[in-house]
Amino acid sequence: MRLQEFQVSLVNKTRGQLPRSLRDFDVRSFFTLVKLFYKNRRIHYEVWVRGKERLIEVGLHFEADRETNQELLEFFGERALEIHAELGPRIDIEQWTNSWGRVHEVVPYASLDSQLVDELSTKLANLISVLQPMLNDFERRKLKRTQRRDR
Repeated sequence: MRLQEFQVSLVNKTRGQLPRSLRDFDVRSFFTLVKLFYKNRRIHYEVWVRGKERLIEVGLHFEADRETNQELLEFFGERALEIHAELGPRIDIEQWTNSWGRVHEVVPYASLDSQLVDELSTKLANLISVLQPMLNDFERRKLKRTQRRDR
């Protein structure tokens, strides 16, 4: 399967596995990665095919401003036990660069095929189903703090 076909199939299959309330995301593809996001494209779900290494990363990326990214890392870090209970022990919550963070899993693969689409769409749909309600909660809390400061 060609990379673009793999990405399109993965996005469509993932969307179909999500509850209706989570199906309305935007998508951007860039070469070997595809990003799914709701409100803020800098905070997005990403599937990155690392072809030479035969690895695929599936995760939630924090690529906003440094302060927001740090707050998100702390927020999700405090929920690590719940996240691991829901998504498994292979999920990492980590600071990726000086200012970016992510909650992700790396999956080895042999070839881009329909079996891999099935496996990863299930992983991605589960990831979104678990993490997006948490992310929405984070955003509501941050908005309330901002509103209180502005009064």
